[in-house]
Amino acid sequence: MKIAAGCFGCLALIMFAFVIAFNFFGAMVVSALADIDPSLGASVGPLLGIVSYVSDGCCCLSGVLAIVLFAVGMSRGNNEAVE
Repeated sequence: MKIAAGCFGCLALIMFAFVIAFNFFGAMVVSALADIDPSLGASVGPLLGIVSYVSDGCCCLSGVLAIVLFAVGMSRGNNEAVE
């Protein structure tokens, strides 16, 4: 369980990095496309917003799973066999 919690914790960190990247670079891309052609910025903006919301959800879900699995692993103690 502790190994699975570590995996989901790592996934949460990766998704958090995606959230930061999509929010920061997505705003730069939308503003650059709006400077070129306003219709491009208007059409790409909602798509990047949806991707950002999906990353937010994945970050939260994997963080919650990491906490739950770590708590379950800690409650079991050291009864699991270590290979």
